Amino acid sequence: MGQVIIGMDPHKRSATIEIIDGRETVLSGGRLGTDRGGYEAMLAPIAGEW
Repeated sequence: MGQVIIGMDPHKRSATIEIIDGRETVLSGGRLGTDRGGYEAMLAPIAGEW
């Protein structure tokens, strides 16, 4: 796989995350809560759940 860039914009109650490739194509992203559920949802792609 080529280069990917992960951008995060954290806020008090949510974090917006976007993943793009070298051609600036959005691969994934979303707005997640800063609670335990949001943290687990953020880690889901690592665990192969996305």
